[in-house]
Amino acid sequence: MDPVADDSETLTFVCLAANQVASFVDVASLRPGRHLDHAQQLFREHASAETIEIWRDDKVWEVVGREGIRAIGAARPPGEEGAGASTTNRPSPDDLTSA
Repeated sequence: MDPVADDSETLTFVCLAANQVASFVDVASLRPGRHLDHAQQLFREHASAETIEIWRDDKVWEVVGREGIRAIGAARPPGEEGAGASTTNRPSPDDLTSA
């Protein structure tokens, strides 16, 4: 199915850094309901974006926050090495075999 169909709408996505300065602008023709998926992809591609304003015509239509979406290739904050990476409060292998 063609992602840009006759019922598509043209939206402008303005990526805003923490200081509210526009760090990237993207204009996209999307099918109705696809705007949030597109915003999430922009968050992954643009690490500086904290919020994205979605404009329809000359008005802000929706504002979306990053909410935990990391940029592609972004380093994890210290202490977040990934699921299951921490050994704090885990039994040692010796404790498991002596039961």
